[in-house]
Amino acid sequence: MINRNKHINNKWKLVSAIICVVILDLLFLYYIKYKNQGLPLKDINLFYTGNLLNLIFALILITGIIFHSFCNKNVYKPKLLILCTVLMTFSLLFAEFYTWIKIPVPDYFVLEHPLKDVLKGILFTIYQLIVFMFISIVWITFLGRKELLILRAVINSIIIATFLLIIAFFHLISDYEKKIDKNYAGNAKFVGVVMGAAVWSNNQPSPSLALRADMAAELYKDGILKKIQVTGGHAPGELSEAEVAYNYLKSKNIDSTDIWMEKKTASTSEQIRFIKNILVDKKHLNNIMIISDPYHLARITEICKFYKIKAQFARSELNLSFDSKIYYRFRESVALLVFWFFAL
Repeated sequence: MINRNKHINNKWKLVSAIICVVILDLLFLYYIKYKNQGLPLKDINLFYTGNLLNLIFALILITGIIFHSFCNKNVYKPKLLILCTVLMTFSLLFAEFYTWIKIPVPDYFVLEHPLKDVLKGILFTIYQLIVFMFISIVWITFLGRKELLILRAVINSIIIATFLLIIAFFHLISDYEKKIDKNYAGNAKFVGVVMGAAVWSNNQPSPSLALRADMAAELYKDGILKKIQVTGGHAPGELSEAEVAYNYLKSKNIDSTDIWMEKKTASTSEQIRFIKNILVDKKHLNNIMIISDPYHLARITEICKFYKIKAQFARSELNLSFDSKIYYRFRESVALLVFWFFAL
């Protein structure tokens, strides 16, 4: 009897310690997300989609650990629980450590994103896949299915990730196909932010960048925009996206004094951060209109929610082939998931 009570007591201690680690990992992940975007943790909104997903999966894991440990004594595997906990925590710490150190990375682009950012996203994704595997292991063993446990867990984690990707994909198919109603703004005068896009050879704007700038020029001439903010850094050997957009807008007879330029940001989230830190907080501008392509605006909206930015949106006239739409929506779906889970 004494040995049994001691065994139960030791089990409670171990399970309590593992649950504490899961909670600490969750809090650390929240800290990472807000640090990544230069926001204080006090600004956290647990009902934001990404934060809610983090919380839900942590609760599913904690519930699975409890059920695994105390509802069926024949499946309790303390060493496996410890191993999964260590792998999960180490992978999160390693992913964050990668963001602290300056590892030389070739100046390549993958899916139009810098390789160093892609590697960061991969490391955090590995952490999340380990979380999904941990969840699968505790629930599979609780249900008494021990055969091919690791293989089942790997397959389940891939299924979960695929399901989330599908959710993100259909989330992107939103009501941004309509051109802005120029009458809705009334007498409001907006600062239009042209999101950066690729620059082609000879410092020519890509069709995406040109059409975003065209929409800004049209709204400016219709009196909806009072200023145009162009954004975006540059790739080696090219003018910045912002400079190319600036030159393009000047060629459209836009008064250069009404064009503001920012040429340091390198991603969508950095450009939204610029809007928050400079336009909203520093310049105290409340009438912001973000201009981008239809496939891009849904993710921009989600990032704005994270920053608690209230903005209007205008889509460019970019028309894509069916194949291109699938490609861009897939790319945006991956990027949206990465932002939801890690704010990258």
